[in-house]
Amino acid sequence: MKKLFSTLFVVLFATSMMAQTGLSCEDPIPVDNSYTAHVNADDELWYTASTWDLPLHVYFSPDVDNSTWSPEVQIDFTCQYGDYSHDHKLDSVINILKMLGLTLPVEFMCDKVVRDGKVEWDLSIDERYRDQLTEYGLTHDIQAFVKVYFPDGGEIRLTPDPTFQDCMENGHYAKLSDTIEIAANDSNKMIVLPYSEWKDEDVRFVWVGEQPARVWVAEDECQFTPVDASVYVKAKYDLDANTNKVLTPADMQAAIDNWIGAGVFYGKVLSEAPGKLVIERIPLGAIQGDAILLKHGESVQLQANDNRVFCFPKTWKSTEFLANTQYLMAMHVSNTPEFEPGDANVISKYAFSKDGNKRELQLSKGDITALGASATDDYLYVRFVCNKSTSLTPSLWNVSSCVANTILIQSGEIIAVNSSSDKLVYRMNYEDWAGYNFTTTWDVNTTFSAYIAHTCGFVTTDPSILKTIVLNRRRPSLEVTSTEVDSWATDLDEAGYLYLRLVSSEKGNATFTSAKPAETDPEGPVLDPVYTYETATVCFGDTYEWNGQTYSETGKYTYTTVAANGADSIVTLTLTVYPQTPATTEKVEIPFGETYEWNGTVYTESGEYTITLQDENGCDYQATLLLTVEEKPVSPCVAASTLLEPVAQLTLNLSDAFDIYRIDYQAWLASGVNLVWTGKGALHTFVAKDCEFAVAIYHKDVVNYTEVPAEGNVILSKAILAPLAQYVDADGYLYVRFLTELEGQLTTALAE
Repeated sequence: MKKLFSTLFVVLFATSMMAQTGLSCEDPIPVDNSYTAHVNADDELWYTASTWDLPLHVYFSPDVDNSTWSPEVQIDFTCQYGDYSHDHKLDSVINILKMLGLTLPVEFMCDKVVRDGKVEWDLSIDERYRDQLTEYGLTHDIQAFVKVYFPDGGEIRLTPDPTFQDCMENGHYAKLSDTIEIAANDSNKMIVLPYSEWKDEDVRFVWVGEQPARVWVAEDECQFTPVDASVYVKAKYDLDANTNKVLTPADMQAAIDNWIGAGVFYGKVLSEAPGKLVIERIPLGAIQGDAILLKHGESVQLQANDNRVFCFPKTWKSTEFLANTQYLMAMHVSNTPEFEPGDANVISKYAFSKDGNKRELQLSKGDITALGASATDDYLYVRFVCNKSTSLTPSLWNVSSCVANTILIQSGEIIAVNSSSDKLVYRMNYEDWAGYNFTTTWDVNTTFSAYIAHTCGFVTTDPSILKTIVLNRRRPSLEVTSTEVDSWATDLDEAGYLYLRLVSSEKGNATFTSAKPAETDPEGPVLDPVYTYETATVCFGDTYEWNGQTYSETGKYTYTTVAANGADSIVTLTLTVYPQTPATTEKVEIPFGETYEWNGTVYTESGEYTITLQDENGCDYQATLLLTVEEKPVSPCVAASTLLEPVAQLTLNLSDAFDIYRIDYQAWLASGVNLVWTGKGALHTFVAKDCEFAVAIYHKDVVNYTEVPAEGNVILSKAILAPLAQYVDADGYLYVRFLTELEGQLTTALAE
């Protein structure tokens, strides 16, 4: 959007460089189709420009070679700084500027370019900037006043394009719900199609005619010829007699993304017979009873003590309700038209706040979504409490991301705080607290901290923090003076809010209470509603039971009854549903013999292990460990030897002296082993700690020598084997070779 307004600036700048008149705001130089002029150094000139003059190309060539001074541009929308009341069309522009953090007049510096070794100041703004204005509903031409100071003299060339202005003046700008009369075979009637304004809606073209029709859509040229060969034609919709064509938000966004135009296109309708083209939102279901449908941008006249029921779609985006008097007090919302203010069918009640001599009420998308959860059809039904007649206008409310993603704190609201509350960000509408002391109270003995900052994206150590409130057993409350509150006025965000994080290690209730007196009706005192505030959090997939209703989505929910004094008792629940933490899977591979510790448990074997953990919000999620333990490596000795079991039989002769056997030490030690030999000569048995050894009694690796006599036996008892434990290798083995001169059979058997 800043680029969008740089567009305006350019326009301004462009204009700025125009003639030698324009010495004051009251006599500015207007943008023409083409303009070239020379300006002097230190000139201060005024210009006027139009957003419908885009695309615009501006070139300024200073007389001074290699000039380092850019023209200085200031832009405003009126000659009387700060006074915009004379033109209601400017309201939207001013609001958007506020959202962007821009204040009027806006200062703008041009871009420096070098051509042929000479410094120039160059701006080129295409129609996309202009078209983006339609996203904010700015479908009228916007005039701007520009004051330009030229440090250096030079030549200015300005080439605006009036084509779009001609298109807007000679075509039909289509609004949703429009009915457009179409003559037979009329290729001249042009319709302006603001896709960027509709892109969040399901829209349909309805053709009412006896013959089929074709809607041609073009970009860049409004007076195009509706034929396939036209380079400007980007789409065509064929409509049978009395049928319709639906355009989804995805369809319109694709057109905006893929075509050159940024959101404004041109349409023509051809049919052999006359008919009507209706462009409308996809209609909602039938309205109950006699409720009157409210529409964005359309005013309704409310009467004193008006008992009529109105309604609006539950799919509305963030909406602002504006009244032109201070006598509109409240709006009651229900899911049925059959209700009275204060009865059990009221879902919620909202008080209008003062804006000078006017009244305003803002509902965010989150507010409306929460209300819609209780709706029984496509609408929410409302009644207004007003003491004098007034005009009420609902319109789109441009909400910043900070407003959309934070929770509003109201005076006297009790906020439940726990160890996970620091993940939430709250907001205070500064106008509700300015000029008065306010007191923060904490109802448990643990320490509680409240951090107040001018932006929502802050942490508790941020320099953006304006105030830190610390409460504990010794100081359970603290008053912030009006003087300090008023000092924050220059630190507000563009939406007029301050933001808070609330921190405590234990559960407790915090309350922020302003000394501002309760508002009274201009006609006299009224019973103030009794407000009670509750907060709750649940994990994704869980539900929260409250006043007989079950809730499963984040939002604010209200319940209205009658207090003891006859006033409304309004209980508001702020429910936060924590997002679901996805299940996690961790794959780990470890060498044989090592262990892996995971979430407090040591694992030694391959496998899949799943446990339930809690995320930072205390909500359960599944975590899985896929552990792979590598196979035990085979040592060279194991590979070169043959396992000799405690119970086995071997045939041996002299040539077998080179064969290597291994014994499982623990298996042999368990009972001892009897060596039974049937040969005619002795059997020499050599036990070693390694496989690389010679059949020699005194070899360095031989740890036991046993001679089994001819046709005899020897028992390798536990007592003989036990001292050999120190020589067992890492695999648990000792190694054996046999030497005999005469063939025989060796039988091994358990000794016990």
